[in-house]
Amino acid sequence: MTDLSLLFDSSLVRFGITGTLISLYAAADHVARRAGGDPLRAGVRPPRWLAAVTFACVLAFYAGIQPQGGAWAGGVANLAGIALAGFAMVLRWRARRPLARLRQPDVAARMLFYAALPLAVGVASGWLTLSLPAIALSAWWCRREDALLVGRHGEAWRARMASSARWVPGVW
Repeated sequence: MTDLSLLFDSSLVRFGITGTLISLYAAADHVARRAGGDPLRAGVRPPRWLAAVTFACVLAFYAGIQPQGGAWAGGVANLAGIALAGFAMVLRWRARRPLARLRQPDVAARMLFYAALPLAVGVASGWLTLSLPAIALSAWWCRREDALLVGRHGEAWRARMASSARWVPGVW
């Protein structure tokens, strides 16, 4: 356990883990977007400022990696965060096709990834600087997207909303 703890106590390793996880998720997202998607949701794009705000949140998170990050529970919690981020990537890949029970599975995977990153590198403030704002903005956009799609598709999207959850089947 001591070696694992020492691994996550290195800020260079934490930066490397974060960069690697973000790169891998971006690649999974890119490939999943190219492989398909929900045709009813096609063409509805989030505003450009949303990406800029998310990028600022990532920068704020990065600012906390060196001074605040470290091994949690001897590094076991950090490994759990890495595994959770990997699970989010698998979910994102699986969400490349429309799912009958979920309207926005890609967003659910992204939100899970935002929650996993601070755990992976042991930065508690990351849940305030990255996870909370990114998840809140994702939730806002999902509600806005539903409203836009009702305007575009009318009763077809209302029926989809009534028969599916946004992110978690049977919950929300």
